[in-house]
Amino acid sequence: MRALILLCAVGLVAAQRGFFQGQNFGRQRRPQFQNSFGGGGGGGGAVDDRNGRSDYHFSWRHDGGRQYTGQGAAGYCRGLGGGWAAVSINSPNENAFVQKVIQGERLEYIWTGGVGGGGGGFRWADGSGVSFADWSHTGGARRPQPDNREGNEFCLAVLNNFYSDGVKWHDVACSHRKPVICERG
Repeated sequence: MRALILLCAVGLVAAQRGFFQGQNFGRQRRPQFQNSFGGGGGGGGAVDDRNGRSDYHFSWRHDGGRQYTGQGAAGYCRGLGGGWAAVSINSPNENAFVQKVIQGERLEYIWTGGVGGGGGGFRWADGSGVSFADWSHTGGARRPQPDNREGNEFCLAVLNNFYSDGVKWHDVACSHRKPVICERG
């Protein structure tokens, strides 16, 4: 009798946690996010904040604090569906917004959607050029950014006073790991 009760209890717990769900049996499920501001909008990805006409999703609030390579960060945002991409900072207003998020959330750094570098200039993930910039005056080699210090700094990150320089843009090797701000709009 005790064995039957124990078996039923284990089955009930497994059912409540979604262990037995059709074709996903035995496979880990990808988390599904709902728009926290309501209103559908197509695709997943909780909207954590808004600025102007853009919605923003903060990876660290939804993924247990995971950190990503530059390519992994871009993939995380695309994987949300609904037009999400790693943030493109196109104006002083948007830059101030991103700085405020980084400082308010006490983050060391975040990935953006900026790619390129290596002396060839940066572009945003959508292919548009960087029309506004807030590069740091210093970095690991004490040179103005972007400096391609490691010889492979092809991703654009925003660092929070990492070199006693405020919240500023840095070119960084894409293999480094950071959280990401995703944007749509």
